[in-house]
Amino acid sequence: MTDAPSMLIGHGIPENRSLLCAWHERQLSNDLQWLERNLPDLTEYRINRAYGHKNGGGGNAGTAPAPVRETLHDLLYADDDHGYPGLQGTLYEWVRSLKLNLRESAPLADMVYRIANHPKLDEHPSTPVYAEPVHGLVRKLRRFLTDDDGETVLYGSCPANGCLGQLSGYVDAETAKCPKCGFSMPVALIRAERVKRLLQSEAVRTRGELLDIIKACGMRVNRSTLRSWIHRGQLPQQGEDAYSNPLYRFSDFYRLTTGLSENADVWEIMQAAQNQSKEGDNQ
Repeated sequence: MTDAPSMLIGHGIPENRSLLCAWHERQLSNDLQWLERNLPDLTEYRINRAYGHKNGGGGNAGTAPAPVRETLHDLLYADDDHGYPGLQGTLYEWVRSLKLNLRESAPLADMVYRIANHPKLDEHPSTPVYAEPVHGLVRKLRRFLTDDDGETVLYGSCPANGCLGQLSGYVDAETAKCPKCGFSMPVALIRAERVKRLLQSEAVRTRGELLDIIKACGMRVNRSTLRSWIHRGQLPQQGEDAYSNPLYRFSDFYRLTTGLSENADVWEIMQAAQNQSKEGDNQ
């Protein structure tokens, strides 16, 4: 025996201050790591594995078809039918709660990196609040990178009362169906309702962001055309962001691009889409 002081005296076992149980800690860590690995492909719509492209190719070989890009874009950037934000909105709210110095338009990968490397992430009161919706979004995003027959498309949440399933169907199918409850809905109507929400959106974006989003929707607008609309007053400025970049309402930009009015109903939108399809077939 010895009278020498023990190294353990005054040094108890560190208190676990995490607000998550061990299982949810692992789940959150896995979700953030998965996002860090896969966001570059998701944000560029390079989702080859979900469409049977096992090897990379030149040009647009790995780019998903337009309906898939629209659905993926909504999960990444848009609010859902219940008003809950997509991945960008959820991550930005979390970033603000953690008091991280990032702007709303920061790349999603940067937000994920900063959140994942927060020194007291598991102890912060915002973590249990945002970890759950992020996990739900990751589960949906994983389906875009899952090997399958290359034909299934997700069209969004099932609108049936109390159902938490997803409407899906083949790329060329006219009807999407929820495998959970059996509810079905015409694909043309789903797309028209999405367009109607875009026409009435109050979201504002910079010029570059407007062009990126409209490209993700399967349309193209030249920078010169955008400048012309701004110069003529057809696309009025709606303030500035934190870096003094002019902001414009996306719905105004979308109406100019499509020729649709703000009050267009879904049937008018469906008719316009049908006419555009016929024009494309005749070219």
